[in-house]
Formats: sequence, structure tokens, C-alpha cells
Amino acid sequence: MRPRRGCCDKLKGGKKSLKDSTLIILAIVLILVIGGGFSLPKIDLGKFNPFSGFATGDSESNKVDVQKPLKFALTDTYAGSALTSKTLKVYASDGSTLLETLTTGSDGTVTTAFTYNSGDIVWIYYESSNDKMWWKKEVPKMNPKDAEALSYNYIKLAAFTIGTYTSDALKYGATTISDGGEYNFTTSGTIQTFTYSLANTGNDNTGLMESYDPIYQMKYTCVVYVTLSGTGYEKIIVYGFDYDYTLGTTHYLATEADCYALTKHKVGNVYKSNGVQDFTFSLDGTGYTAGSDTVTLQISVYMYSDPQYSMNHGGSYGPEAVQIAEHTVTLKA
Repeated sequence: MRPRRGCCDKLKGGKKSLKDSTLIILAIVLILVIGGGFSLPKIDLGKFNPFSGFATGDSESNKVDVQKPLKFALTDTYAGSALTSKTLKVYASDGSTLLETLTTGSDGTVTTAFTYNSGDIVWIYYESSNDKMWWKKEVPKMNPKDAEALSYNYIKLAAFTIGTYTSDALKYGATTISDGGEYNFTTSGTIQTFTYSLANTGNDNTGLMESYDPIYQMKYTCVVYVTLSGTGYEKIIVYGFDYDYTLGTTHYLATEADCYALTKHKVGNVYKSNGVQDFTFSLDGTGYTAGSDTVTLQISVYMYSDPQYSMNHGGSYGPEAVQIAEHTVTLKA
């Protein structure tokens, strides 16, 4: 007598049958594809979203336009701290029409009196002694939940505390020329290469940051200027600068410094930037006349300056320019 199959045996048999059928179907498909008689439908994986139906964050398409006051949060980007009791000026999109003047509170934030629409362009100006910064901001959209819950639209403003630049040096080879010193083309070389070094001797997390002034339409950056003036200044050829122009009886040369290189940025125990930068240039005094030519070479470093502005405004370093270093040398032969 044949033994009766239990329900478990039937299930096992069914699974085996299903497995065998699946393998057979897969084998047939592979044969058709490899043989060229059948092509699988193309699937656009670029449109495939495995998270469809789930929240994927605050994408721009999910945000909504709002009309709200702006809440600015002013921070020292290098020190990572709030800047309190500081004045902010809000300008319209033209960069010159003043809309509001605000003062940050004890947490570094302040809210505008006026409302602003998403998409509006505003300029914000910050000045505290020699710390100056401009921002151009587009009023953002908000995610729906925040738009419903908050009475303001939040904007971060990253500023800085200017460094101290009392240490500079001018060298050729191993020889240092002190401020107020001399260089003689006859005794030290008709053609010579010099290195000017500038260091931030201030506190950690002080330094410089670039921005753009919409009122005077000029960059706010750090610029190393060299001027040559005096009898025979036009006989000296200078190499190594990005800008070269003569105004009246003064020869100007300029190059933009690296603001971050001149910042002492310390994170934990590690300096991301040590606040030092070197500038190399060469002088050719071949045409200099011994005994009759005397030229003053002056190195001036200015923050909130723009060489292009200087070229177009009679050598002015800028309405808001701040001198952070200076070194003068007399050239003789």
C-alpha cells in the first residue's frame, strides 16, 4: 500500500516544482537573448527612484515662496562665534538704496522690520572698526512646514575679525633689507630677485575675507602695491606683478594677496592656514645712473582695495581701504 503524502510533503513538492519551472523559464529567456531573437525592454534607470513615496529632504521643488521679515545670523566664520551688538545695513538690489539699519542681539541675530519676498535681491553691509564685509543675498524660499511655523526667513552671514600684520620682511638671497634701508645695484647686483614676506601676528582665527562693494563697484580684497618714484624711477624694470601702470611721476605695480593664506585659521590643535604669504618680484637696474638717480621703492599692503579701481581713480587704493603693512627701501647705484 502506497503511503499517503502529508501536507508538508505536498508543499515541498510544490516548491520544487516552482523552482524547476523558474529555472526553465530563465534558461529560455537567456537562450533567446543570446541568440538574438529576443530583446529585453529598455529601462530608464535615471527615472528610477527607490525612495518614491518617501520624504527625501528639502529639495528646491518642494519649497514655497514667502513674504516674511528676514532674520540674519551674523557669525565669525573662523572663530565660529556669534558677533553681537554689530551694525548691519540692508540695501536694495541696486546696492545703493538703504532700506534698514539693524543691530545684532546677544545671540548675533537680528530681524528686519520690513518683509521681503522670495527671489528678492538684497545687499547687506557690515562694518566694525576695520572689519568690513558685503553680502549679496537672494531671499530664499522655505519648506512648507517652516513657512507655516516661523514668522521670519533665516539667512546666515559669515564675517571675520581682521588680523594683525606687524611682521614683514624683504630679502634677496640671505640678506634682509630693513624698513627704511637701501639697495645698491652696483654692489649687490644689477638684476636682483626679492622676496617680501607678510605674517599675521594676531590671535588665532583672525585674518581676511574677500567681498564686493556694489556702491563703488570694486572688490574688497588684500592687495600688495609697490610704487617707484624719484629721479630715474622710469629706468627700473620690475617683474612679477599682475598689474603695472604709471600715473603722473609714479610707477605702480600690484598683485592680489591670498586672503585665506594670511588668515590664522586653527581648528582644534591644527592650523588650516598659518597666516603667512610670500611675494616674489625682480628688479632690473641696468639703465640706472650711478650718482644721479635715487628712487624710493615703497611696498604697501591694503585691505578692502582693488588694483583695477586704483588704475581708474588716480592711484587711490579705495574709499574704505585699510593699510595693514608698509616697507620702504631706497634704490641706489
